[in-house]
Amino acid sequence: HVHGYSLIWDDSDAKKSFSLRKSSEIVGNHAKAGNMAVEMEEKHDEDDKVDILTRITDSIDNHLRGFRNVSWVLAGAGIILIARRTYVFRHFKVVSDIPKEFVAKNITFRGHVCEVRPDNTLGIYHIPLLRRLKYSSDTEASKQSSLLAISLIGVEFREGGHQWLSGHLMSADVKITPFQVTKKHTLDCMVYKKKNWFSTICVNQELLHQGVAVTCHVPTLVNSPVYQKLQRQLLKAEISAEKKGVGIWKRPSRIKAFWEKISSPISWIKRGLSAFQYVRSLFSRKATNHEEK
Repeated sequence: HVHGYSLIWDDSDAKKSFSLRKSSEIVGNHAKAGNMAVEMEEKHDEDDKVDILTRITDSIDNHLRGFRNVSWVLAGAGIILIARRTYVFRHFKVVSDIPKEFVAKNITFRGHVCEVRPDNTLGIYHIPLLRRLKYSSDTEASKQSSLLAISLIGVEFREGGHQWLSGHLMSADVKITPFQVTKKHTLDCMVYKKKNWFSTICVNQELLHQGVAVTCHVPTLVNSPVYQKLQRQLLKAEISAEKKGVGIWKRPSRIKAFWEKISSPISWIKRGLSAFQYVRSLFSRKATNHEEK
C-alpha cells in the first residue's frame, strides 16, 4: 500500500511536471507570438512613420515647386513694373511726353535723325530701349508725324554750320542728353553720334572743332554742375578751332594778307586823289562863271 501510494505520488508528480512543461511551452509560444506581434506592430509603426515622412517630403517638394513658380511670377511682375516706371517701353512723340525727371537728371535716350531744319534744330524720332526692333520697322510717314524738336545746347551756328549738320547727322542714330525745355517747346540737348565701333563724338563740340559755330551763354543753367563741365569742354573746342584757323577762324594766306596791307594805303591814296579832283572841279566851275560875268 505504501509502495502503491508512492507510485501514485510519482504519477502525479510526473503529471505535474508534464503539465508544467506543457504550460511553460504554451507560455513560451504565447511569448514568442507576443514578441512577433510586437515586432510586427513596431515594424508597422515604422512603416507608417516612413510613409508619413515620405508624404511630408513629397508635399514640401510640391509646395516648393509652387513657391518657386510664385516667386518667378512675382519677379517677372516686378521687372515689368520697374520697366514701366523707368519708361523703357514708352515712345516719346512730342517734347511734352518726356518725363520731367529725364530732364532734371539728364537721362540719356536714343533716337534717329529724320530732319535737319532751317533753324538748325533736329527732328529726331525717339527709339525706346526695349522696343527698338518694332520701331525700326515703322514707315517714314509714321516717323515724320512723331518727331522731337531737339536743339543743340551751348552753340550758335555760323557760316557752314547748317551744311555740316545736314551732311553728318541726317539719317544717323544718336544719343540725346536733355538739359532743359525752351520757351519754343524744343529740347536743349547734347547730342552724341558714333564715330566708329569704339568711339563716340559730341556733335555740339564737333561743330566748334570745325569752326562752324561759337559757344553761347545759357543763363538758366549756371547752377548745373553737369552743364558747367560740358561748357568748359565746349570752350576748349572753340579755342582749339581758333588756334588751328579752321572755319570762321580761317586766316588769309600770307600773299593775300600782304596784298591787303599794300592795297590799304593805295586805296586811301586813290580816295584822296578823287576827292582832290572833285574839289578842283568845283573851283574851276566857279572861275569860269566869274569870267563870264
